[in-house]
Amino acid sequence: MGFLEGGPFFHLTGKVGNNVGRRVKNKNVFSMKPGKSSKPATKEQVNHRTGFGLIMKQVSLFSAAIVIGFKNNKEDVAPGNAALAYNLKHGLTGTGPNYSIDHENFSISRGKLAPVQKPTVASVAGETATLEFSWTVSSSHVISNDTDVVKVYIYTPEAELVVVNPVIVVRTALKLKMAVPFDYIGLPLHCYMMLVTADGKIVSNSQYCGSVTLT
Repeated sequence: MGFLEGGPFFHLTGKVGNNVGRRVKNKNVFSMKPGKSSKPATKEQVNHRTGFGLIMKQVSLFSAAIVIGFKNNKEDVAPGNAALAYNLKHGLTGTGPNYSIDHENFSISRGKLAPVQKPTVASVAGETATLEFSWTVSSSHVISNDTDVVKVYIYTPEAELVVVNPVIVVRTALKLKMAVPFDYIGLPLHCYMMLVTADGKIVSNSQYCGSVTLT
């Protein structure tokens, strides 16, 4: 294993041949890919791999949000790695190897910005494939600005696609209406919300708004 200060593999993240590049504590690390073991996996290893695979897939789906939401993590590692570590602890439910995603506790962002209060989601009567998000705000003294941008992410396991609100909406708007693909009708939609300062530097903890099925 070596620490890279420059060269063609300086910014490498991932596999190249028999080598692996990654970021560890804000340093570029380059090492040999470990060889495969001939020993059968233990029950604990199988459970870990199952849970790890589920969370890795979920984190990958939300990668665009996580790049923003976990960039200021305490571990000083790449956002995806920080999200993976956090959600391995909090984003799984069940007993291994029969794990599933704990949608309510899965997180796409962790930060110091104040979240909104009582976020909810519901279908809009009379409008096809349309959801409305609503929330309240508090007058607490934590970090909060009227110009904080609300970002909504809608996901369904059946489609394995994340839909994001296309229009900028700020904290004080208290509502956000959003159309989703017609293919989402009849599917369980899991909805998340996070806030980002106007300059993009600070985020809130993400919030699970709930699950809704459009008819």
